[in-house]
Amino acid sequence: MQRSVKAGLLGMALALAPFAGLAGRAMATAPAAEAAPATDIDAALDAFLSAEGDQLILLPNRLDKSKLDFSMDSLHEIDRWLQAIHTVNRLDAGDGKAGEILTIDGRGDNSIMFAGLYLGEVVRLNAHQDWMWQPFDAFVANNPGHAQALRGEAGFDTYVLVSPQGVATPMNSALKRILNGQIDSLHYVATFLSEPVDLSKALSGQDFAPLTEDPALPSN
Repeated sequence: MQRSVKAGLLGMALALAPFAGLAGRAMATAPAAEAAPATDIDAALDAFLSAEGDQLILLPNRLDKSKLDFSMDSLHEIDRWLQAIHTVNRLDAGDGKAGEILTIDGRGDNSIMFAGLYLGEVVRLNAHQDWMWQPFDAFVANNPGHAQALRGEAGFDTYVLVSPQGVATPMNSALKRILNGQIDSLHYVATFLSEPVDLSKALSGQDFAPLTEDPALPSN
């Protein structure tokens, strides 16, 4: 999958702008807009994918960036990387909890943010429906009916993905992948989001097979 990247967007200052995270930092208010500025997301992803980006994330030696071509299959590599972080975090804090590896410095927050942005871009580029980025605060302000459901998602989702059929929170999907392990596979999330939902089946539960039966889940 080809993705256009604007020249000169490798701004480390922008990529390292403070995000709300596990250490309790305050989230900056996103500008009210219909769509997120593409340059912000492009710049963060450019920084992540660069050689210098290895300094920004956890366990960079466990991530083969040459496989990150924004295809659906490339999420298997992201899943393997996040599984390695999950394993180290679990040794420190146990399943479902954030250990010191995630909170000691900004690399834990950056890893979650970058993995979430990558997940969102893969969905946006490959889905059979239109997804677009929107700033979290702007989306909630313009869609107050979603405010209650998304109130607990604001920790990492500076941006959300929005389609005619709903809203997704990819950065929090990345956080759950690290905390809970392979049961929250990002490849599975992307596969689900990429297909149009039959609302009548969804309401009856027919669209939701047990995660353990999903062949896309990694085996380790």
